[in-house]
Amino acid sequence: MNRSTRIIHRLPAVKTLFLCLVLAACAGPKYVPEITVSSSGPIIDATAEFHDLYPTFDLLSGKVTFGIDTPDAEKTEPGVLTDQIGTEIIKAMAAAGVFMRVTRFDPHPDVILSGRIVALNEHVRPQFWTKVPVPAFATVAQMLQFKTHVTSGEAHLIIYVMKPNGTLIGTYTGKSVFKEKFNPTNDVPPGTRLNRALSEAMKQIQEQMVHDAQLRIIASR
Repeated sequence: MNRSTRIIHRLPAVKTLFLCLVLAACAGPKYVPEITVSSSGPIIDATAEFHDLYPTFDLLSGKVTFGIDTPDAEKTEPGVLTDQIGTEIIKAMAAAGVFMRVTRFDPHPDVILSGRIVALNEHVRPQFWTKVPVPAFATVAQMLQFKTHVTSGEAHLIIYVMKPNGTLIGTYTGKSVFKEKFNPTNDVPPGTRLNRALSEAMKQIQEQMVHDAQLRIIASR
């Protein structure tokens, strides 16, 4: 096999490598849920077993945004995103000290936790005026420090606490809505504001739980 033939045979591999590099370079932001909460205290003296989260049909079907919506965002499969959020909720409750112990499985749990994701979305887009094909307008906007982008979204969660036999003890809801104009920076990438809203929704839920006298009595029996 001469040199020219060897080069020709290598072309498919070279093309594949080039395509992979292009796709990696063009890949947009990927949303990764993260919940940050502070210790709530006082602790509910009970072991909680966390079961599945159930997103609404519109979230699962793609009818409404689940995650972030930007022109170049990398989409996450709804089931994967749901599992990630569930893991974050468990970590948040453990860190906040809502229950003595929160786990995916316990042979004799005091309570069962389940939940519903009603909304979890962030829509990032450029301001309409950034598309005006007039250089002078862009210059004036820059001089006046106009924000070039706007983001809006919502995090809405419901957590159910039940006895091991399935009897409902309480329903706890957290919801946070946001809308903000901004200039893109690496310090605040897409998804950061959505995680703030998610954390706020979870904070509302944990505060409702620790101040629910009935829950504290039933869960500690």
